[in-house]
Amino acid sequence: MKRIFPLLTCLLFMTMSISADDISLDELFENYKASVVIPNITTTLTVQLISAKGEVREIQARAYQKAKSETDASRLFLFEYPPSVRDTGILINSYTDSDKNTMWMYLPAVKRVKRIALATSGGGYFMGSDFSYSDFIPKSRDDFNQEYLGEVILDGEACYKVKESAKTQEQRQNLKLSYMMNYYRVDDYVMYGRDYYDLAGELVKEYRVKEAILLGGRYMYPTIIEMKNIQNGHRSVLEMSDISLETIPDSYFTKRFLEKR
Repeated sequence: MKRIFPLLTCLLFMTMSISADDISLDELFENYKASVVIPNITTTLTVQLISAKGEVREIQARAYQKAKSETDASRLFLFEYPPSVRDTGILINSYTDSDKNTMWMYLPAVKRVKRIALATSGGGYFMGSDFSYSDFIPKSRDDFNQEYLGEVILDGEACYKVKESAKTQEQRQNLKLSYMMNYYRVDDYVMYGRDYYDLAGELVKEYRVKEAILLGGRYMYPTIIEMKNIQNGHRSVLEMSDISLETIPDSYFTKRFLEKR
């Protein structure tokens, strides 16, 4: 089963001699797929929540990601700021077989772990930001229709443009999206942009990579990402710092770790 990772996964820098004239969807996704499996990555995640009036709130967490294979990935977020969410934890274990996906949230106020239903969390927003939980859940290509629309210029960058839509009405309802427009940079296959269209076919959100750095001599990792809600003017800027590629223990990605850490 072919696999597409969500927007917050890691991106490999790989220069290939494929021109826009002879690229195919399979070639494009094979290069993108090869770019998103970094075995271990730890980072400080800062999210600025910016209202249409320019008011700013900030959330900060330590984030851990482990990709055991193309079909097995885990993400852990341990929140540090503001005080109102300090010690809150979110654990997402996701697989190509979406029925196996699990998401747990540790609530420090009651000192318990609550399971979140991933099947219906597509419209749920990550800690009040413009990023949805769906953005952190890997998706199978088999569940989507893709249409290659050629090479375009997006914000000055040459990109391959691909229209993507869930195959079933149920999936579209869960995601609360009719389709997405994805933009992969020609020179390194980074998913540089994504436009989200709601069930009425109206543009609702724009995702853009603002900065990326080379890690480990081979991974081009996005360190600043903006998600903007076009309909209400709210936007979220996600920034990653203090990045490490050191091995993370498997025990971090367990319900027990959330409870006992």
